[in-house]
Amino acid sequence: MRRAIVLALLGGGLQQACGTGARADSPAREGRLAVAPGATLHYRVVGAGPDTVIVLHGGPGLHDRYLMPVFDPLDAHHVFIYYDQRGRGLSEASDDSTQLTAARDVEDLDSLRRSFGISRVSLIGHHWGAVLAALYAKRFPEHVQRLLLVSPSFPHASFLFWAATLRSQDRAAKDYLAALGAGADTTDPHAFCTRYWGFLFSPTPVVERELVHDLAADMCAAPANALRRSWLVNRLVPSSLHGLNLKDTLSAVSAPLLVIRGAADTASKASAQAWIDWAPQGRELVLPGPGLFPWRGSEGRFRRAADEFLDGTWPDGSSK
Repeated sequence: MRRAIVLALLGGGLQQACGTGARADSPAREGRLAVAPGATLHYRVVGAGPDTVIVLHGGPGLHDRYLMPVFDPLDAHHVFIYYDQRGRGLSEASDDSTQLTAARDVEDLDSLRRSFGISRVSLIGHHWGAVLAALYAKRFPEHVQRLLLVSPSFPHASFLFWAATLRSQDRAAKDYLAALGAGADTTDPHAFCTRYWGFLFSPTPVVERELVHDLAADMCAAPANALRRSWLVNRLVPSSLHGLNLKDTLSAVSAPLLVIRGAADTASKASAQAWIDWAPQGRELVLPGPGLFPWRGSEGRFRRAADEFLDGTWPDGSSK
């Protein structure tokens, strides 16, 4: 019954979007889906093609809007499902620490998959979204086709020390903490986000002025209440893992896994190497863009590589 309701909400259904008459330029379909009592997720579906891809945003206190301009141009070949993870973006608000956990996020992702009646999906995870993708792939390997991980977050706590020794962000961090202490995140959450959204990518915050300015509109395209909660979510969800160690998780991921990252610092390079070393079918593609946003300055190559990988082939330049 739930599947029938969801398909009706999509105006013809996901099956139509997957290659039985849907047009690549058809408008996106949006809605809300209850995945558990008190947990309703906002989703958006766009595209046409034989496969379905679920996009997992980063943070984890962010939302899905900033990734839409990145992957929407590939909607002629794939169906993309974007959604705001529990308590984030346009999804139902939650300040309950017992509900804001990585385990809940894994369960929600599987509820989303089942609600759309999809047997196997490919997952795209940006930054923290890569962690969620890996956790899901270990728990539900039979439902995962491929994993495209874009600038994934650190897979082990040991990299946190490396990140802390790379370069000083004292001035930016001082300004951020001062604004936080003054309550700017509550009194004017949009202005606060516009200036300090890069700190949601801790422990390697984005502080380059051009990047912060250029991406602010997309990063902060969420309701004010969601922006107020994003900093809380960013603390609660990672801490729910009780120590970050994905080595055993990645070793159990049998699906092809591609890491795409931009040229980056030593810690991020070593971190990406761990992702592909620990995953049996892991490969990496390095682009000249910024470390966390490899599509910037390399949009054509990034999208070609993503498209090829989602289609089932390793893109040129990828290696173990």
